[in-house]
Amino acid sequence: MSKPLKICLIMQGGRGWIGGSEYIKNIVLALGSLPSEIRSTFELTLLCDEKLEDEIASQIYLYLSKTYTQADLQPINLSNRILWKISRSLIKISDPRLESFFDKEQIDFVYPYFNRTTRKRSYRSAAWVYDFQHKYLPQFFTSEILEYRDKLFTDIAQYAPSIVLSSKTAETDLHKFFPETIDRTTVLSFKTFPRSEWYLGDPLQAQKKYYLPDKFFIISNQFWQHKNHLVVFEALKFLREKSIYPVVVCTGHIHDFRQPAYSDTILQTIHTWGLAQQVFLLGLIPKTDQVQLMRRALAVIQPSLFEGWSTLVEDARCLGKHLILSDLPVNQEQNPPYSVSFRRDSAEHLATFLAEYWENLTPGPILEDEGMARANSLREIRIFGEAFLKIAQTLG
Repeated sequence: MSKPLKICLIMQGGRGWIGGSEYIKNIVLALGSLPSEIRSTFELTLLCDEKLEDEIASQIYLYLSKTYTQADLQPINLSNRILWKISRSLIKISDPRLESFFDKEQIDFVYPYFNRTTRKRSYRSAAWVYDFQHKYLPQFFTSEILEYRDKLFTDIAQYAPSIVLSSKTAETDLHKFFPETIDRTTVLSFKTFPRSEWYLGDPLQAQKKYYLPDKFFIISNQFWQHKNHLVVFEALKFLREKSIYPVVVCTGHIHDFRQPAYSDTILQTIHTWGLAQQVFLLGLIPKTDQVQLMRRALAVIQPSLFEGWSTLVEDARCLGKHLILSDLPVNQEQNPPYSVSFRRDSAEHLATFLAEYWENLTPGPILEDEGMARANSLREIRIFGEAFLKIAQTLG
């Protein structure tokens, strides 16, 4: 009997980038959704910078054989620093500390990861390229971050034996900017795992907890400038002048580390346009509360100017929600049911959908829509898990 394939996932994101941690979490849950006879063919481990937050750990620990942190790697001391320096200069190992960890733990496949070397390794790996936002919207990045992303993606193109992207849109961009990668890419569009607790929760209780009115739209994005909250506020201003007063609830960090002054712009815009009674800024709230508010909402708004593949859209898909999406190619590629598209630079166009839905939709949840969406999502998450396992078995 052959030994199980040992897969090591490397945690992404955190409180500063929720999408990264959600991405890895959904890979774990997708693999965990596979039949037991398939799960017995692999062993799943996770490497994190620090201890996992309880909300994520409680969802995934059952499917992990072990969770590692930086404390499980070789200690950073003088003798090891000397050894690592020798490894980098003589053997051309870019991260000898991680390499020795993978060797010691006998890891077969690491994701997402690449090493800046062409030397033969004891494991296989694939890199993940999330999107090329910095190429299209460089004004939203500092010069340091632009330089970092350019170097990162250049190195991935040069050294990564396999590269995974979440959308065909992102793959097309990668081939355009780095044509040498054309034979090394795989598209794996992630899905959200529809947790049973989501459908058993009480959306009305969540509404009351945050003192919200019965009718509202919801945006669950961090307040990064490219998420384009301002076009929604401008649409509210436009409708206000016509005596139509939709309410929008926003969850997510009210801070853009790349543009620290942007949070002030958000607050000032709400004040100047007199929208304080129509815009509720809840900040970063527990995922369970966020989901219950999505269930209660009339519809989910995704106004973003750029996405690699939207976690918000996949969450809404699981819940059978109506969506109002910006006209990004990747949003068209995701193509969730019950969705409409508006021109991302047109508050007036968005306002037509807000007014129509405000008049005609009722607060959720709509149990029949949820039931069908949940069944479809369970099928899709298994397909996602099977596709990732194939990558782990064959790529790198």
